[in-house]
Amino acid sequence: MNRKFENQYGYFTEDGREYVVKTPFTPRPWGNIISNGDYSLMISQTGSGYSWRGNAGQNRITRSFQDLVKDNWGKYFYIRDLQRNTYWSAAFKPVMHPYQQYQVVHGIGYTRIMQQVEDIASTLTIFVAPDAPLEVIQLTLTNNSSETRELDVTSYAEWLLGFSPDEHREFHKLFIDTSCAGQAVFATKCLWGFPDDKGRWNNVDWPYTAFMAVSEPLKSFDCDKESFIGMYNNDDRPRAMTEPTLAGRTGRFTDAIAALQVAVTLPPGASKTIVFTLGAAENGTEDAHELIARYTSITGAEQAFAALQPFWARFLDREQVETPDDAFNFMTNVWAKYQAISGRLWGKSAFYQVSAGWGFRDQLQDSQVYLVGDPDFARKQLLLHAANQFIEGDVLHWWFTIRGGGPRTNCSDDLLWLPFILHSYLQETVDYDILDEQIPYLNGPAEALYEHCKRAIERSFSRFSPRGVPLMGDHDWNDGLSAVGTLLKGESFWVAEFLHMVLGGFIPLAQRRGDDRFADRCALVRDSLKVALNQHGWDGQWYLMATTDDGLLLGSQTNDEGKIFLMPNIWAVMSGTADGKRAETALASVTQYLLKDYGTLLNYPAFTRPRPDIGYVTRYAPGLRENGGVYTHAATWSVWAYARAGQPELAYEAYRRICPPNRSADIDTYKAEPYVTPGNIDGPLSEYYGRGGWTWYTGSAQWLHRVATHWILGIRPQEDGLLVEPSIPAHWPGFKITRTFRGAVYAIEVENPQRVHGGIRLVTVDGQPHSSHILPVFGDGKTHPVKIVLGT
Repeated sequence: MNRKFENQYGYFTEDGREYVVKTPFTPRPWGNIISNGDYSLMISQTGSGYSWRGNAGQNRITRSFQDLVKDNWGKYFYIRDLQRNTYWSAAFKPVMHPYQQYQVVHGIGYTRIMQQVEDIASTLTIFVAPDAPLEVIQLTLTNNSSETRELDVTSYAEWLLGFSPDEHREFHKLFIDTSCAGQAVFATKCLWGFPDDKGRWNNVDWPYTAFMAVSEPLKSFDCDKESFIGMYNNDDRPRAMTEPTLAGRTGRFTDAIAALQVAVTLPPGASKTIVFTLGAAENGTEDAHELIARYTSITGAEQAFAALQPFWARFLDREQVETPDDAFNFMTNVWAKYQAISGRLWGKSAFYQVSAGWGFRDQLQDSQVYLVGDPDFARKQLLLHAANQFIEGDVLHWWFTIRGGGPRTNCSDDLLWLPFILHSYLQETVDYDILDEQIPYLNGPAEALYEHCKRAIERSFSRFSPRGVPLMGDHDWNDGLSAVGTLLKGESFWVAEFLHMVLGGFIPLAQRRGDDRFADRCALVRDSLKVALNQHGWDGQWYLMATTDDGLLLGSQTNDEGKIFLMPNIWAVMSGTADGKRAETALASVTQYLLKDYGTLLNYPAFTRPRPDIGYVTRYAPGLRENGGVYTHAATWSVWAYARAGQPELAYEAYRRICPPNRSADIDTYKAEPYVTPGNIDGPLSEYYGRGGWTWYTGSAQWLHRVATHWILGIRPQEDGLLVEPSIPAHWPGFKITRTFRGAVYAIEVENPQRVHGGIRLVTVDGQPHSSHILPVFGDGKTHPVKIVLGT
């Protein structure tokens, strides 16, 4: 097998669809977020992690605690040799027994941990069933010694069942009831924490039945942490491993866990597979016993695992690229899409952050990753977000996924992402029927989606300074600018550019619907935004970020710290608000000050002391996250800006420097997983310059995918067809991309015989010359070969 991007900790398989971790001792937890859109789990290379259903904050199933150093919470499996009087765990944690071999494979929808201890080889495969609220854990043991081995296998998980705050654990555990029946233990909880229909708090049941089951007859079981672990012990040396059987405690008066023990006899060379399941069945609509019967067997597990490939294929495989850059291919074809869907949209939780809700701007942007594979998911996301808007046009900054509720703020950009993402959706699908979908407001009757977008834009129109620049409000896209404009005096020049782009996409919609008066008003405001930005926002060599409530400049040559910000300078190019020389000058400043070894910094130089008139961004240590670090979400947009400005080599450099597999060469500096995007990379003033952080749960994944396909490969959907406008490195001999578009498959092969960056010399479609670089819409369910030759 050809190992790709190998380092001392791991490597990609040849096709990039699996990442193999060679040791449990990675620089940070290297994990997998596995979800089917309802049930989710997190697992690290040590075997630690936790499970939840629907919401990691409001509906957690097993207990966890955020500790990236210890990584010591999980659902664990102990293997005990009764003759040798020793035990270990099927993963490195919790026992941390010396091993003979150790390897972890993270794949799409599964993780496999392979280990050999005391001549017993084990393979632990963990995945979420594609169509059920449970996880399957398949453990295969093989005796590689010359003697018969008498073993037992013991599972262990600590129930949480509902809200996750650990500071209230001693209260919440009092409401859990456990029982055992057949080859399974069950847990229910007569309190969730929500009010009942009369507003009485803590007066409703947790509406699920949790279970852990095993495919083999039980040797013993326990549902009490105290008897299993033992007072003042830890899970690396539980009392249960010193007792012949588990204590068998159940009921209302225990510290609720799930522990199942089965016996295994292995002659020399023999293997045995045991299947565990863990899940939560909704009372009244799902039957825990039926789920156990369906999945808790070798056959049931194998059938569920086989269903993973077609389940993920519709999201990943309907767009595949083949370029000379393996890192580009692996992230674009597999990992960026998988991360955005499984981790960001579905799981909404990871090692660095737990989310209990939807972010209005966040998951709207993420939903663009659905557009090629299954755009109906993006459609549903748009309608969901429209339902969390007020009739005044503003929106919830975020809201809980269970029972709703969230903060209503004066954030200046949230509401505008609704028309922005709608434009992306319509470019891909031309599903104009969505504009007439009736969605109620949080505080008003239902209106068409078009009206929701219109109200968002009108609300933004009401938030301008006397100079015609949008107000910052509580903050704009950069949440860390949390004190710049809270008095509704400070301005955001980035919002001016963003709104300019939004209006550019919305005006044709208004005209299409005969709403000419609003279209004309939008055009007038759009023109005035460009004038105001260039009159008040230009600082000589780049664009200002903002003015504060006190009228101070932010992102100016006059500032000692935070002199230049990335966002207003790349969006000036992306939105077309910067013309000619200014666009060139602004991007040159970005290149000079912000494009660094590990990507494009969000601002420079970093703030070294708190500024209460700017916000919490200044309270990060210099070089961390938004304070002078590479904030990867924004760094992806610099790729777009460079490509749009006709600077393809810099576009590729901006991409290459943040593309995770490329950091395999200096992995001890980077530390983060090289197969998913980080939220941030430490900037030059950090003591750990180049360190990646906040992986998995970040909006950078979808955007890394989108700028790769739309702006480097240049394959962009348009109203009238599929635009092909590559902006590639000149050394590439070409590339291939196969993608679905409005009911047909386009197999595009781009050749670059002259070694140029772009420019199209020849187009053929279905073997016939085609006079445009916009490919026609077929919609016939067929595959159409397209050949593009670059050159002049």
